Amino acid sequence: MAADGKGLVGHAGAVLLRRLADRVGLTRGLTQVLPTSTSAGWRERAGVLVQLAVAMVLGARSVLEAEQLQLHHQGLFGPAASDSTMRRLLAELDDKALMKIAKVRRRVR
Repeated sequence: MAADGKGLVGHAGAVLLRRLADRVGLTRGLTQVLPTSTSAGWRERAGVLVQLAVAMVLGARSVLEAEQLQLHHQGLFGPAASDSTMRRLLAELDDKALMKIAKVRRRVR
């Protein structure tokens, strides 16, 4: 081991954060309270929300930056959600949806 800056892996914690959300039931719980669809091209809102949260932890300051981070990690997490998908998700989050999300978070904690 050397402190020379070589061999570093950027954003290595993204995998841990995403897998933790899955393992503790956060992603599954969000799937139960967020809108779903069987139409072609639909992105499950729970996965998009979790990935958006991971991107924020990694330093994303906009949905475009979050999309770019997801593109960087698509080998690990699958296809990235577009910035327009993330915008639609955020627009759908009214007070009722936010209360449901808070309930899921409390249960997971």
